[in-house]
Amino acid sequence: MLAGDLTTMPLAELLQWVDVRGARARVAVRTDEGISSWLVAEARYVTRAAAPLARGRLAADGTPEAPGPGLVALAREQLLDLFLAPSGTFELDEHAPPPAPGVALEVPVAFLLMEGLRLLDEWPRVAAKYPRETARLGATSGVPTGPLDPIDAAIRALADEAPTLAEARLVLGLSRPALLRRVDGLGAQGLVEVEGIPHGPDVEGALVREATKLLRARQFAEAAHVFRSISITSPGDRLVRRLLEEAERGQIEALRAKLQPTDVVSRAGSAAVALRGAEAIVVDALARPTTVAGLVVASPLRELETLAALTRLSARGIVAVEPAD
Repeated sequence: MLAGDLTTMPLAELLQWVDVRGARARVAVRTDEGISSWLVAEARYVTRAAAPLARGRLAADGTPEAPGPGLVALAREQLLDLFLAPSGTFELDEHAPPPAPGVALEVPVAFLLMEGLRLLDEWPRVAAKYPRETARLGATSGVPTGPLDPIDAAIRALADEAPTLAEARLVLGLSRPALLRRVDGLGAQGLVEVEGIPHGPDVEGALVREATKLLRARQFAEAAHVFRSISITSPGDRLVRRLLEEAERGQIEALRAKLQPTDVVSRAGSAAVALRGAEAIVVDALARPTTVAGLVVASPLRELETLAALTRLSARGIVAVEPAD
């Protein structure tokens, strides 16, 4: 068992360690505010988490043994709240059974980690934007561009009743950070409004959210393309930079699965085709047959760019990639 303090080993670092190991682990956290929670991770997925502490409409959607979508979403949201805990303690045990009651989940540890770090980055701005819990939440005439998840749908429906933010939090059983970050996202889409707070489309935020969905679906190349484009216009955005790094790591892992380090790469008969960009650079680095690992070292490009270009060249028949004898 591993135990420690969240000030010396924050939750993000702890979950990174769990994700890298990929083994079964029960992680229990107790914040200095007296909040206790836990999760069970198996094969890099969170498979179970503590039942929500608060009562409300979302928590009433089923039972821990047979949870509905609202209860599942609330249990996941409760885990995200833990990233905001400035201090507390944790215990990690790879053998202990999960406490009861618990809610079954299926959330990649890496995705929980990314969402938690995103919340950590955005929370100071969101908290400052909505300082008054007496401000009223209202509905707009905006139309969702796609289906809303259970929490967003519940907030949108409740907005018709024009509750204060404090009332909405109690009715739904959400923490203040969970409610405000969801309200902020819905406001950016023009789907709700808060008294005294401007609302409207947040194009860049919408792109980040869509690209994060691609990342969760393991569409790494597509996600990286979006994050890379955003990073050009917002080079100082730490969240986008972190998500781009995650997408590129996923791309590299997928390419490595297709190209073994010991595979032999050589020019093929159609190597005389005019090439440009990364493909030309990789072919120029291929002076003689070499292994994939050797080509990655010889290429002046990054590993991702080299492997991606090599995959394209192989598909076009310009180079041959064959298993070593």
